[in-house]
Amino acid sequence: MNKIKRSIFLVFALFLGSCSTNGENETDNKIVFKDDKGNEISMSDLEGVTGSYNWELKDDTQIPEEANRLHQEARQYGGEGKYDLAIQKLEKAYEIAPNWAYPVYDLAYTYLLQKDFSNALKYYKMTDEMEPKGFFMAPVGHWSLKKEKAGEFHEGLYLAFMQIEWMSTSEEKLQTAKMIVDKFPKYAPAWEVIAQQASSNEERLGAVEKGLSFNPDISTKGMLLINKALVKNIQKKEEEAKDILGEVIFDKETTLGNIELAKSVLLTIVK
Repeated sequence: MNKIKRSIFLVFALFLGSCSTNGENETDNKIVFKDDKGNEISMSDLEGVTGSYNWELKDDTQIPEEANRLHQEARQYGGEGKYDLAIQKLEKAYEIAPNWAYPVYDLAYTYLLQKDFSNALKYYKMTDEMEPKGFFMAPVGHWSLKKEKAGEFHEGLYLAFMQIEWMSTSEEKLQTAKMIVDKFPKYAPAWEVIAQQASSNEERLGAVEKGLSFNPDISTKGMLLINKALVKNIQKKEEEAKDILGEVIFDKETTLGNIELAKSVLLTIVK
């Protein structure tokens, strides 16, 4: 009798397990986005997304140890304000690892801090060419400095804008961004900050549309669209939000960071 009971229990347990597994597969294979171009996203495609992309680990195993050491020394010198020494180390790291974007990116930033905008533009442009899918703030820096050189913006605007990153409160960031667009209304990266920090959905959407209208860099464009999707979802316009996020995810000219963030937001919506 006990053997019969155990057999019935085992069959029942296997049945439940089978049902559970099928349900998981159905959930995993559920299509959560599909567009008219045939692009699809399933729940399994969103598995494990974190919302961020770690550029520091990209191709890390292929970087010579000497280049890594020089890069770390350069960053230490830069943190101490010894920019000339930092530049020397970064140039040597680049010579050793010419396909590694990190020293080039840090060269751009170091020259920016020295207010050598010509060299900063040169190295941001190089970083963009080496990493066309984005590398930290390189697309924003390249876009901004190129327009400064063309006379569209005041020289030094990007350096001033970068200070927002170090501000401690949302209100401070918001007010600084508003000061920038009051004087330079076509400065799309500042509109992105407003879209992130504004308290009302109307103001956020207005900032998104403003920023998009000024042909922003690929990083700023993606972030503006993600903010738009977030507002649409709050407004209970879930399908519209999903369409916007799908547009970002399948945009061949957006950044890898934007793709990961868009997937993360999409996951929270469909869940």
